[in-house]
Amino acid sequence: MEENDPEIIAKNECVGALFAPVTGRDPFLNDSLRSAIDLVLAGDRGAPASLDLFMRKAVELASRRGAPGESFSMFHVNLRARSYEPLWLRSELIDGLKPMTGCRQSMLVVSGLREAVQRGLPRSRRRISAPAAMAEARRYIDALGSRFAAKGCKLTIMYLD
Repeated sequence: MEENDPEIIAKNECVGALFAPVTGRDPFLNDSLRSAIDLVLAGDRGAPASLDLFMRKAVELASRRGAPGESFSMFHVNLRARSYEPLWLRSELIDGLKPMTGCRQSMLVVSGLREAVQRGLPRSRRRISAPAAMAEARRYIDALGSRFAAKGCKLTIMYLD
């Protein structure tokens, strides 16, 4: 895989968000930690782990760090092969953010938003251009995240387009 592969970038961002106190957000350390997690998950297969599996393992490792009072959670919304539907997305985000209650740091990963928007907007919104629709979709997700994230929770939203 190339270094500009969206999955590698997403995994490095995940490591950076979850392990910043450990790595100091050093890109070399983030990449090394990402490679180590991928290696552990891949085993003899040699292929990197899926993004979902990687994030679950990263959150599990981060929660074992032992820092008092720290807790992490992660929710991944995969919009690939779907159309962008705000009401459906709202429901899924609320369902995903509810279990994060009580965590001090949470990560919401949204993948495939560009595909979903390009696949088609609701009939009443089809006249909007793609860049404007993407900006509107991101604002909508950001607003939902800030509204439904637990009080006192630092929510990081990562878009993998």
